[in-house]
Amino acid sequence: MPDVMWKTPRTVEANTTVLFFGAVSDRLGRSHRVRVPDGGVSLDDLKALITAQLPDAAAAAAFAAPGIRAAVDQVLLIDGAHIHPGAEVAFFSPFSGG
Repeated sequence: MPDVMWKTPRTVEANTTVLFFGAVSDRLGRSHRVRVPDGGVSLDDLKALITAQLPDAAAAAAFAAPGIRAAVDQVLLIDGAHIHPGAEVAFFSPFSGG
């Protein structure tokens, strides 16, 4: 009988760049890199990943502020959006003016 090597399935992840603008950047800085699994994550899961990686409660407070919006690859998101690995995600506070 030939030797059989069982291989553990490989999980593929990719860095996702997260940008912060407005009041969000005041709390969290300009950007952050997050490893997103191959299957992607929901917007809420991405927020949880970022919150777990950043010190203190700054991220949770920034994401809980009223009116915080998000965009993926420069397209404005609605709740329940799915974030794929390698995407560029931006979180920003409401802006005034035009």
